[in-house]
Amino acid sequence: MALDLTVMRTAAHAGRITWRYHALLRAQERGITRAQAIRVLTEGDIIEQRPRAKPFPKCLLMRMQEDNHPLYVSVGYDASDDRLYVITVHWLDPRKWEDPWQRRRRKP
Repeated sequence: MALDLTVMRTAAHAGRITWRYHALLRAQERGITRAQAIRVLTEGDIIEQRPRAKPFPKCLLMRMQEDNHPLYVSVGYDASDDRLYVITVHWLDPRKWEDPWQRRRRKP
């Protein structure tokens, strides 16, 4: 079952967000503010989904920042509690991405 972007945005707008320690650590290391990450949650687009991930379905959201740099937020969604779990945040890594919207294919 695909994640519903509208439902996730509503949870983000309502502040139903839990920040995992890893996400907070990476945000600090990478110079990413909570406000920037929240804008990805409320305005970004889903570019990858993992609906069978455990313990909750997860997805990768992306939003272009004002300086035209893409910011990514990996988030899990607990439908029973209508809560987002921010797993990690990161900027575009050109070694992993063809362009801001598509990962590089792994070489066999």
